[in-house]
Amino acid sequence: MPFQETTRMQERQRLAVRVLHEGVSVAQAAREAGVSRTTAHEWLGRARRDGIGGMQELSRRPHTVPSVTPTLQAAREQVLELKAKRPAWGAKKLHAFLWPADGDNRGAAPVCMRSVDRWLKQAGLVRPRGQVVPAQRFEREQCNQLWQLDFKGLEAHWGYRPLSLLDDCSRFCLRLEPVVGRSTDDYWPVLWQAFGEYGLPECILCDNGDGFNNTQSLGPTPFQARLWRLGVETLHGRICHPQTQGKVERFHRTLETEWSRELRQEQVEEARRLWVGIVRDYNWVRPHEALGGRVPGAVYVASLRRCPPQLPEAVIAEGALTRKVDVMGRIRYNSRAYRAGRGLAGEWVELREEDSGLVIFYANHRIAPLQDVQEWMPPKV
Repeated sequence: MPFQETTRMQERQRLAVRVLHEGVSVAQAAREAGVSRTTAHEWLGRARRDGIGGMQELSRRPHTVPSVTPTLQAAREQVLELKAKRPAWGAKKLHAFLWPADGDNRGAAPVCMRSVDRWLKQAGLVRPRGQVVPAQRFEREQCNQLWQLDFKGLEAHWGYRPLSLLDDCSRFCLRLEPVVGRSTDDYWPVLWQAFGEYGLPECILCDNGDGFNNTQSLGPTPFQARLWRLGVETLHGRICHPQTQGKVERFHRTLETEWSRELRQEQVEEARRLWVGIVRDYNWVRPHEALGGRVPGAVYVASLRRCPPQLPEAVIAEGALTRKVDVMGRIRYNSRAYRAGRGLAGEWVELREEDSGLVIFYANHRIAPLQDVQEWMPPKV
């Protein structure tokens, strides 16, 4: 004979039937059900009140919760109201915005961040969290030691691309501008304006596209050459490895999550006008988790290295051996041609003596030894 499983509901109903309809004593029915007589009387009372069919499990939630004070209720309403306005913000940002850790509200938060997260879960406002993979992080210790620069991907039919410039230490957005075109001359004015407003950084990190870096040919790009002349170093992430520019990439994800509609405008001027508000909100309103809930604007300090009125010429040591790069990116020395790179077309380079021979230098940056870049070229007549 197969085993027959019964639910707690069925056990209660059987006890009630045995006592109320079959005349079995409460003590005997309690022994058969494996419960105390007190529990049996409780079940019987419910059967008499609600009927045998109404003996379902009741909620154990208390009718009143003394710990839910008016203050906590008001805090919960504040959280849900702000969440409705900022649907992309999680518990950390909501808590940091409503009860900042510094200023007049220090220590005045009525609840902790976990309580905010619990309220969001109860309201069904938290997306399922996947497995978190620990990331290798780095950041500069001071503002303007490193800026991160990149274009955000956008559908081609909009006719422009957002160019983002962020300070690595403070996450402060220095520029967010729509750029039409893909040459250095198209986006250089955006950087020049940032230099004029915030000063010069020590270094700029970007990827290997959009004229930022030469990966297929010799020498710097015009973009790199201009930065070197300003005394700004350049760094580039590994090919197909956007994690190197993680902060500006994360900024782009935030733009897509919180300001997707504002990013896409029919007119470039309208996009530029709306994006001013995005930058203001990101820098001065939106708390940043990496900054302990502070806003980037409270952390960033402008650079003490001021931008010159115009782009200076490359520094050349007095008495140095120099050559001018032609439009094809070549120089001549002893009736022979050498490749210096088309990014240096029209510029003067130095030839410095090293143990291996003469080496091409530009703005104190080593380009290549002459013996490695020699080209055949017919002598001038």
